[in-house]
Amino acid sequence: MRRLSTFPNADGLSQLLFRLTVSSTLYCLSEMSSPWGFKVAARSGPAFHLLTSGSAWLEIEDEPDTVRLLAGDLVILPRGQAHLVRDSRESPVLWLDNILADTPPVNGRLEHGGGGQRSELLCGGFAVDQLTARPLLEALPVVVHLRGHEGRSPEWLSGLVRMIALEMASTGPGSEAVVRRLTEALLAQALRKFLLDAYRADGGANVVSDPRIARALRLIRERPDRAWSVPSMAAAVGMSRSAFAERFRTATGETPIQSLTRYRLERAAEYLRTTTAGIREIARITGYDSEVSISKAFRRQYGTSPGAYRKAQAHTGARNQQ
Repeated sequence: MRRLSTFPNADGLSQLLFRLTVSSTLYCLSEMSSPWGFKVAARSGPAFHLLTSGSAWLEIEDEPDTVRLLAGDLVILPRGQAHLVRDSRESPVLWLDNILADTPPVNGRLEHGGGGQRSELLCGGFAVDQLTARPLLEALPVVVHLRGHEGRSPEWLSGLVRMIALEMASTGPGSEAVVRRLTEALLAQALRKFLLDAYRADGGANVVSDPRIARALRLIRERPDRAWSVPSMAAAVGMSRSAFAERFRTATGETPIQSLTRYRLERAAEYLRTTTAGIREIARITGYDSEVSISKAFRRQYGTSPGAYRKAQAHTGARNQQ
């Protein structure tokens, strides 16, 4: 028998996931009837919600955008920020701990709400080894959202959820240990899927095996308006300037500034296509200090001015609607 490290697929991503050791899992199957809503306090480890039926909204503390959840969707909050989940943006919200105290789950199943349309969720959180898991968790975005298809989760996820539900309903010896192993597999598989999708979206960049570079890319995407420089990026991920620049190019095929510029201009193009924001406002939120500076950079990248690009996109959209 060969050792795992000798197999071809024992790659950087596998090594990252090996370090993500789950020591315990909190979980609950919840049957909610509208109107319903619950709030979860911040925790030190990842939290997750899997919506198996119905729909919901996820709102994360200090984040401006809400996340729409449909049946089959799985969301993971890698750093466990405080958040709330509810069926409607207007529904009242109670602390989850208070709901659990007032209506304790029976066989791991919680029922709560106003008696209307029903949604079912599998909710929980993981306790992980923070020392070994931190580099990976910090490289991930605020929320990892894996979408279902036509109201169904991917087959690998559906299979895991069925097994988890069966074990949660079981009172046999060892069921708690089995559930922990299954939810550990759920976390690892979900993060693997997300990281591989990000890998392909970045044109095959090898960021999945370098969590510090992945974290730098996340920071760029979350704060393109910040006055980033190579030294400030390096400092943000705890590296020297020279080591960061070398590893960034190795992982992405670009310099940090090239990657920053490309992303800023991609965001600018998206705003031009999808909003009516002025060029000055788009410049501000994408990290440019004036209309002139963003126009020069935009023309170098796209061969046209922001105004002409917006008009061309509007004409294309109008033709497609005819």
